[in-house]
Amino acid sequence: MRVTIAEIAQALNYPYLQNGDGIVTGVSIDSRAVNKGDLFVALAGEQTDGHNYLAQALEQGAAGVVISREDAIAEYGLQNYILAEDGAVFLQTLAHWLRQNTDIPVIAVTGSTGKTSTKDFLAAVLAPLGDVVVTKGNHNNELGMPLTICRLEEDTKAMVVEMGMRGLGQIDFLCNIAQPKYGLITNIGKTHCELLGSQENIAQAKCELLAHIPSDGVIALNSSDRALIAPWLDTCKGRIVWYDATGRDKNAEYRAENIIQHAEGITYELHAGDYSEKIHLAVHGVHNVSNSMAAIAIAREVGVDWKSIVSALAQAKLTGMRLDITKNADGVTVINDAYNANPDSMKSAISVLMNQEGSRKIAVLGDMYELGKYEEQSHREVGNEAAVQHVDYLIAVGQLGALIGESAQMAGCRVDFAKDNAEASSLLRQYIKTGDAVLVKGSRGMKMEQIVQSLMG
Repeated sequence: MRVTIAEIAQALNYPYLQNGDGIVTGVSIDSRAVNKGDLFVALAGEQTDGHNYLAQALEQGAAGVVISREDAIAEYGLQNYILAEDGAVFLQTLAHWLRQNTDIPVIAVTGSTGKTSTKDFLAAVLAPLGDVVVTKGNHNNELGMPLTICRLEEDTKAMVVEMGMRGLGQIDFLCNIAQPKYGLITNIGKTHCELLGSQENIAQAKCELLAHIPSDGVIALNSSDRALIAPWLDTCKGRIVWYDATGRDKNAEYRAENIIQHAEGITYELHAGDYSEKIHLAVHGVHNVSNSMAAIAIAREVGVDWKSIVSALAQAKLTGMRLDITKNADGVTVINDAYNANPDSMKSAISVLMNQEGSRKIAVLGDMYELGKYEEQSHREVGNEAAVQHVDYLIAVGQLGALIGESAQMAGCRVDFAKDNAEASSLLRQYIKTGDAVLVKGSRGMKMEQIVQSLMG
């Protein structure tokens, strides 16, 4: 991004003042993170008002500021500013304008689970194209996604935008800004049922992406969700590519077979029509087979060759706290999967635990949030899975985690119950010994990385 304050304001029809060159090279809404050349957008929220940090932003080298309070002009002696009634709307409008002025492939990633991991795989397989802008952290909402678009540069070759969803209409809103040519939906799970009521409603919300894929675009869809997605397939003007990680759908364009989990990661055979390729992932969790296949499908559509894809996936790393496997000073294998949790990823993580070397396999499992009417059933299913896979010892953390523990205990697993992370850590310290393997997993709100930190000392 390299554009003047005047060019932005005139294009978007906002009042402004520019003294000097006024060249903007980035955008920030956090005064602490302002870099030289950034345009600082002062958002006025319920908790804080960005106008209180204008001086700090300018001291750190902001090229200019976006304000909604005219009194700030005189108060701070502003010389380079854009006056916008609503800073958030300005940011979204700016992002839309920047998107309209580029013809690079824009790929939208959504789904109930696996969005970030799939985004990480996409970043890896698209890297051979050149500079790729990819969503950072949790920048997948009405503020974060526009900030991602504002990172576009002249030499950017592709952009991957992750789209979160907490209600109907949100994916549609984000797509209107990003205008994706390519898209993928990782899966339709039960997360967000608390807000939307059912998987069918979740499917409707996620499938808002379909209507935004143009006639020359492509969307990759998970074959396991065909029934849930079917009502909205006709809204897609572009081509639909199906991928299947179960081996059951012989008609899917991309199919996985002979999946093997091992200490170094996962290996599987990928079949794309008459073409076959052996894929190695240097990450754990069988659910990542599906995530990687979605990335492969899109990479092939934008022209990445097979050799580059295979090489990239063999080296791809995932964002932290997603099945990170390390050993502590006492020789205990620690699997940190504390970033988030849902029924499928819980079961997959238990499989990863059971595939580790170790004298005893220990699972520390906490609450899974936003499951709505599926809440009790899902927690009990996870507990039963832990027992079926013969976990040696399970610590159930939290009120909902107790349902996991009760189910596992009824199925014959040794279980202790902890009201919080501190109690879970205390129980672990009393039990573990050199050679054990420990899985720690729960929803983000549980902050179960605290248990991992206790294990790692």
